[in-house]
Amino acid sequence: MTPEPNLQVLHATLDVARRVERAEIEFCAVAGQTHGTVDVLEVGGARALFSRPASPLNKVLGLGLQGPVSDEDLRRIEAFYASRNAAAQIELCPLAYADLAPRLCARGFVVEGFENELGMAVGPAASERRIDNEVRSGVRVSRARRDEDDLWTRVVSEGFVAAESAVGGGPDAPPLTTEMMIGMMSQFVHPQIRRYIAWVDDEPAGGGAAWAHEGVLGIFGTATRAAFRRRGIQRAVTTASMDDARGEADLAIATTAPGSTSQRTFERLGFRVLYTRAIFVKA
Repeated sequence: MTPEPNLQVLHATLDVARRVERAEIEFCAVAGQTHGTVDVLEVGGARALFSRPASPLNKVLGLGLQGPVSDEDLRRIEAFYASRNAAAQIELCPLAYADLAPRLCARGFVVEGFENELGMAVGPAASERRIDNEVRSGVRVSRARRDEDDLWTRVVSEGFVAAESAVGGGPDAPPLTTEMMIGMMSQFVHPQIRRYIAWVDDEPAGGGAAWAHEGVLGIFGTATRAAFRRRGIQRAVTTASMDDARGEADLAIATTAPGSTSQRTFERLGFRVLYTRAIFVKA
């Protein structure tokens, strides 16, 4: 699929970064409410979340994007997670206040990885093209119903378990079982989150989800079962979620591993890398 023509070119400005980081942490707060309450700390212009032990939603976003961050702010973040027996994870935007990264290192934080934040302007509806693509590719996308919660969770979990290795090489992450991944993905069945299932010949092939906040559409959890790779599943799910958001969002975002197949899929749709976050962790 070629990118949509005549879309506004996005640039990684401070205002864009603020919108993106706030929308993503708002999504995490909503997802965390699926199985109970979420502890929240507003600090240093950022938001820190704790959902439950080992949750991927336990993180800090937006730190340093509103200006300087004090030592007391950093101490409060550390204490927030230490009191819950959890690691402090700060996902730092490169547009944050310039002294922040070395100060985190001095406090014992280490960089454990990187992730790319991609974005594109949401253009006119592409429903007709989407239907044409479904006919040619044989991939059909539907919104997951409430009685399909377990199906959606299992399908995307099986897709994530069959993850690709890091592009630059190195040791693979500790393997996750499908049941372990199901425990993680079950956090994303909140009624405010739109979930999608992609079908090939009436078989569930993959899925994904989306959530809109103040004009920003976050696309996440897109995964394809191993037997259905290279069939355009992620592309179909992404297009469907963007179609559904026409009129309520002007910006779509997605987070990917650097250089991954997912990144290339989003780029073919017209997304571009806005910036790369560094993931700082203090045990």
